[in-house]
Amino acid sequence: MLDLFPEDDMTTWKLFISYPKDCQDYNIFMKRLESSTEAFKWSDVTKIGDGFVDAIDKSDALIVLSGLWDDDKELIEKHIKYAKGFRKPIIIIRPYGVEEIPEPLQDVATKVVGWNTACIVDAILLSINGEDYEFLM
Repeated sequence: MLDLFPEDDMTTWKLFISYPKDCQDYNIFMKRLESSTEAFKWSDVTKIGDGFVDAIDKSDALIVLSGLWDDDKELIEKHIKYAKGFRKPIIIIRPYGVEEIPEPLQDVATKVVGWNTACIVDAILLSINGEDYEFLM
């Protein structure tokens, strides 16, 4: 049997997810990533507290759930500051059913995407690998 996605050739992408907490948006987002295609392997390298700078440095991308912006702008701004400093792509996830995101997030976004799982995975891979990257879902 031909293995279209051999384990040995797959990269596990390290994602830092800004503002992780037990809330509906965060939980839904995590479930969507967990249910993504088998061809997309990822790990959550998010650290809360003092270790977050090193975790962002070691990540492949920063994910920001923009619906949580008003809950803790200051912390999200710190995450963005370090991600920019380490030249990490910043993927902004729009709130479910909303098209607009706060302007400060729009200004720093590598990609802005809604809640569709395939679109989220595509945005992550394109942001990390560049616009010429082709990923077949």
